[in-house]
Amino acid sequence: MFVAWTKQSTGGLEMSNTCILSVVGVDQGDKDLAAAVRMTCDAGGELQAILVSCVPYPLIGGPGYGGDSPFALIWEEHRRLETQANELTSVLTAGGLRGMVTPVFCSSGQVSSHVALHANSADITVIGGTMANDLHLARWVVDGVLFHSSCPLLILPKRRVATLRPKRIVVAWNGRREAWIAVRSSINILQNANRVHVALVDIDSEASGEANGADLAGFLLRHGVEVVIDHLHGSDDPAIVLQRHAESLDADLIVMGAYGHSRLGERILGGTTETMLQHPAIPVLMAR
Repeated sequence: MFVAWTKQSTGGLEMSNTCILSVVGVDQGDKDLAAAVRMTCDAGGELQAILVSCVPYPLIGGPGYGGDSPFALIWEEHRRLETQANELTSVLTAGGLRGMVTPVFCSSGQVSSHVALHANSADITVIGGTMANDLHLARWVVDGVLFHSSCPLLILPKRRVATLRPKRIVVAWNGRREAWIAVRSSINILQNANRVHVALVDIDSEASGEANGADLAGFLLRHGVEVVIDHLHGSDDPAIVLQRHAESLDADLIVMGAYGHSRLGERILGGTTETMLQHPAIPVLMAR
């Protein structure tokens, strides 16, 4: 069950139809949720939050094993999760929001399905920099949002204030299906920006219109968005080249498609997607 919060009173532009889902890990404190609260208050939308804890494995204990019984371990984790959920609810109250944080207790393999269930009813899912540093849990969360739901994902860095009203945006472009979906998912945000750069990393300017950004520029122009096309080259990871370019432009947001494939039942993220997850320099909006 979701509990949604709305700002009790807001001024300026209203975005009350935007529903934001914040996913927080039980060991990650209140910083990630606080970032989502600030962004929701700024947007004037609704906030839903879930606090995730995985069943501790291996569940071995009791007499002869030198520890508590498996049931005691699960019960203790349940109590810890409930306690922290109550504590994080105070973060919402401090931000002028009303509601509660919903705890989710499951095995690692069930995280994706639980997150996807909640993400499907949200407009955008947010994870903070602390979650991104917990790669084991973050990969399950990313898998649930991007590969098992229709919701875009916003990754927030630790030391950067995020907004759903960015003024300068960089769109990472390669002409593939995922990139188109990312643009369509963020069209309202792009329309409200002051400047949009389309960045092509190591793509020949003589490539076809779909790959060189000409088709995208035409699409965005029809939607009232003027763009500047930047051709980038570098020997580093394309994600690093893209981030450096975005930072040089003082961009507020990167929009990009997310890539990955399944191998032996495990989701393997593409190289650029993985780098953006591990080292987000500025907020990154991903969709697939």
